[in-house]
Amino acid sequence: MSNKPRIVSIANAKGGVGKSIITIHVAMALATQKKKKVLILDCDSQGSISELYEFEKLAHDEDPLIEVEEITPRKVQSFIKRFGDDYDVIFIDVPRMTDARKDSATIMLLFNCEGILIPVIGSEVDVLSSMDFVSIVEEASNEKQDMGEDLKYWGFINRRNQRKSNETAESNMKERGLKMFKNSLADVRLFTEPSFYKSILDTAEGERRFGPFFKEYCRKFKF
Repeated sequence: MSNKPRIVSIANAKGGVGKSIITIHVAMALATQKKKKVLILDCDSQGSISELYEFEKLAHDEDPLIEVEEITPRKVQSFIKRFGDDYDVIFIDVPRMTDARKDSATIMLLFNCEGILIPVIGSEVDVLSSMDFVSIVEEASNEKQDMGEDLKYWGFINRRNQRKSNETAESNMKERGLKMFKNSLADVRLFTEPSFYKSILDTAEGERRFGPFFKEYCRKFKF
């Protein structure tokens, strides 16, 4: 391939907001619906994406529909320079940040990206953590803009339920200046079972619940 890859991330400083699972769902949808060659760089020390990837490979004779590479944050830039042109899209699974402002290696991962989607959970603790992360992404976006490069970012409500805290979280993030997706993802079991061998859009329920979100993702990030 002669074109440079699109480098994106579904990220937040806090763990437990569903970033890894949604990364797999979006990556698989791009591979199956948009026919993209997709790679996920798993930079999270928990290695949940890599673990599922290897587990599923043991149960199948054929190769997965996308690729996964477990890698430390400091090696990402050199990896992309060497192998990036082999892919259409590269997702960076950013690890959680225990002390965001001092985690320079993880912050540098954001500079590799041209698009970041931030999952937000409707709780006060998660909103505060997300606001801190938005500040970091905002600074990275401004610095990239000074260098003539783009970094676009949006947020979305993940695991939406009937609690008013979801609306409060969305309102707080908008007041903070974060542009939010119109579509959110519901708190249902469907989204907790990602696979590297089938897309969530392969089922009627998946199409109904995930399809509008994925279409908005493609519009916003121009896939």
